[in-house]
Amino acid sequence: MTAQLQYRRSNNENQHVLPALGGRSANTNIGVPVSFNIRKGRTMHTASVNYSSTSAKTINNYSGVENVAGDAGITGVSTDPVNWGLPALSFSTISGIRDITPSRRSDKRLAMSYSWTLPWKQHQLRAGGDYRFDRSESQSDANAEGAYVFSGLYSGGLNPVVRTGGLDFADFLLGLPQQASLQYGPGNVRMTGKSMSLFFQDDWRKSAKLTFNLGVRYELIWPFIERSGHMVNLDANDNFTAVTPVESGGTGPYSGEFPAGLLKTDGNNLAPRVGAAYRIAPGTILRGGYSMSFNAGSYSTIARQLSTQPPFSTTETVIGTIAAPLALRNAFLNSVSGVTNNYGVDLDYILGRVQTWNVDLSRDLNQNWTVGAGYTRTNGDSLDVVRAPNRGPTGLRIEGVQPFTWQTSEGESVLNAGNFRLQRRMVKGIGGSINYTLAKSRDDASNIGGGATVVAQNDQDLQAEWALSSFDRRHQLSSDLTFELPFGPNKKWLHSGGTAAAIFGRWRGSMNFVWQSGTPLTPRIQAAAADVARGTNGTLRPDYAGDSIQIAGPTIDQFFNTAAFTAPLPGAFGTAGRNMIIGPGSKLLNGQISRDVQMQRNRGFTVQFTANNILNTVNYTRVDTTLNSPTYGQVLGVSGMRSAQLNLRFRF
Repeated sequence: MTAQLQYRRSNNENQHVLPALGGRSANTNIGVPVSFNIRKGRTMHTASVNYSSTSAKTINNYSGVENVAGDAGITGVSTDPVNWGLPALSFSTISGIRDITPSRRSDKRLAMSYSWTLPWKQHQLRAGGDYRFDRSESQSDANAEGAYVFSGLYSGGLNPVVRTGGLDFADFLLGLPQQASLQYGPGNVRMTGKSMSLFFQDDWRKSAKLTFNLGVRYELIWPFIERSGHMVNLDANDNFTAVTPVESGGTGPYSGEFPAGLLKTDGNNLAPRVGAAYRIAPGTILRGGYSMSFNAGSYSTIARQLSTQPPFSTTETVIGTIAAPLALRNAFLNSVSGVTNNYGVDLDYILGRVQTWNVDLSRDLNQNWTVGAGYTRTNGDSLDVVRAPNRGPTGLRIEGVQPFTWQTSEGESVLNAGNFRLQRRMVKGIGGSINYTLAKSRDDASNIGGGATVVAQNDQDLQAEWALSSFDRRHQLSSDLTFELPFGPNKKWLHSGGTAAAIFGRWRGSMNFVWQSGTPLTPRIQAAAADVARGTNGTLRPDYAGDSIQIAGPTIDQFFNTAAFTAPLPGAFGTAGRNMIIGPGSKLLNGQISRDVQMQRNRGFTVQFTANNILNTVNYTRVDTTLNSPTYGQVLGVSGMRSAQLNLRFRF
């Protein structure tokens, strides 16, 4: 039997680019893992119980101190002192302002597991399962003081895309946002969830040349529920011409009965896993495998969004027009009645699934060198797609229903990757490897569950979202070198001892170099008046003119061909696809050298010198791809310059 008590607490000052908008956070973690190992004959039984508790709290500098929105005369927003702070402001041509959102959360989990192991003939058999029970309480109001979008609609005279002239800021000075959104409540949200799994595995050594790893795992995860039943989903008809809110355990007019968690339990999560290794010849091994896995973390995120919906919370999105402009101070007092829920999820939502196939061939060239190559294919399905069904080409489609997003599990992905490597084992104090990967990944989701944030541009044309994955990286080359200085006992020089051997002996170090191409970026338009009028912001893409996007010799002032994109006509969606711009790659060389010194009575110390970005290479990290931004096409960030650190650790 083994048992531990783990405790950790941290307090942090949360910095903001504007010092007045900073805040503070505190985190506490407690863990009590207990495990039992029981051997009877050749059978091993392992059981464990793990209890964990975490809590986190974040406040901004105004929480409970100053009611900024109230002092500005803004009505209809939260008056809870915990939520006091600045309203969120978004502009089309300049950076906006968003205060730190106050929040608190505590989570408790009780997990129990059991496994059984038995060696039998040529097999190593394992079986078992686990059960997890989760409880949490939280409060986080996303837009308690309101979020306002200034597009330049009123000052620009219906110009659909404002890029220069400061018209969006002029609207701000007039106190006339085009869109105002609000979300706060219901206060303390109490969630409960449970899950279980079963598995069986067989490590089968069929012969001296061939081994198999065969297994299957089944997971059953129940959707989270709010213990007071304060959760609300949307029930929509087939063509999204009508939606109706449905509370936990209620009945919708289009889909019928809804369970307490507002989602049907996805029970089809059987995941087989097969692996094999075959020794073709001495030093030559062929490996292959197939596996399936499911995303287990999406239900929690979805439930928290369903628990912050009307009528248990206040949620509004109001859109102004030339004929009926919004006023910053009272935007929420004149809002229309109707459905104000801003989020819904498909009742038949299922967990994302990933299937992976791989094959690998390695060969020893001699005792020191090994060469290898591998191929991996990954297919994802039932991935998260976030839609805006109420969004039409000229405005909202459903009368009496405010803008909302709709989450489904209809996304797909495919990844193909080839890997080539050369490795030298540690011989005579030197070892290392070189790896090169060529890969391509495409999807229409870029998220495997629960936390998708990118909204499809046109809900009636979801096929237009198929593009390179946001994490696609076509080329990646990495190499590492490990070494020991040739001084001291059992080394080439100074092996007889002495002062010089004591100083220069027993030093070891490593260096690693990584070169990689960039990940793709999406061209977009921020706070366009036509886009905001449809209830969304930042999902509109420009038109693509067909010209080459990448340019030779990109600079900080122009990283890509900005003329390749133009603003779409009013009432039209852009023709540009997702992730058309290949972002900046990087080159980085790091190294470290260290030595352990043993002293008397189990005492000792370690000295280590670490250097990052040794070549002091300038690596771009962020590029502005917003068409109507004054810095459109420019590089906005670079990674850290060369740095060095000396550490000394004493043990006693």
